Amino acid sequence: MSSPSNLDSSSEKDNSPLEERLAQFPNEKLVQEVISVWDEVIRIEQELANSRQRTRALELELASMDLEQGDGPTIIDLEEQLRVMKMRCGQLEAKLENEKIRRIDGTDNSDSRLEELQKENARLLKVEEEHMILILDMESQIDRLISSLKDS
Repeated sequence: MSSPSNLDSSSEKDNSPLEERLAQFPNEKLVQEVISVWDEVIRIEQELANSRQRTRALELELASMDLEQGDGPTIIDLEEQLRVMKMRCGQLEAKLENEKIRRIDGTDNSDSRLEELQKENARLLKVEEEHMILILDMESQIDRLISSLKDS
């Protein structure tokens, strides 16, 4: 940890409550918390990498199917899945960034409030994903209706 003589007075005032709070915990407990946070960040980064890999695989599969087939509903379905996966990937990236910032700041005053916000965030993400799937389904149905009207 840096000594107070290396810090200017404004950063001393800002860090003082945090330093006092952290000084109350045993070093072993702080090390365990850092390791726990680090493991969770690694897990989230792995989830993000897996999502990106799945997205790339879907893009390759879509390109392959485009070459094999001229058109068809499977291409539309794959495009919808790709959009959903890209959206989910963006959500995971944002979640990872938020988690990194939250852990760097160390401003988790209330575990119950944090848990409540995480549950609400998860619920909202689920609702958003459901709405996006519904919208994408409606778009594909509109496209099918338009093509059937053109054929009529």
